[in-house]
Amino acid sequence: MRPIGYWVKELDGQLERAFERELGDVTRREWQVLNALPGDTGPFDGAEALRSVRRRGWVEGDRLTPAGERAKAELAARVARVRQAVTDGISEQDYLTTVRTLERMVRNLAQE
Repeated sequence: MRPIGYWVKELDGQLERAFERELGDVTRREWQVLNALPGDTGPFDGAEALRSVRRRGWVEGDRLTPAGERAKAELAARVARVRQAVTDGISEQDYLTTVRTLERMVRNLAQE
């Protein structure tokens, strides 16, 4: 059995590749910025992604443009397909237990 670090890293890589396939020329970070606006762009460094979505005409200031709203809606459907694929065959309870366990592990290490 491989250790948790292996599986976390492997899952992250698989998620990145799945989002690349599904989102096409839009990056996962750009999606995260679109999804967070208006408001906080999340706990990641979204500065470059924010500049990119502004260049695409999807954001003005800290608000989505009409084109940004359309892009967000279209991308949300694609992201939903990835999320469904990730959780296929996993009960909601197992998913919640996994997320809570990973969260606890992160908090344990953050206290060191």
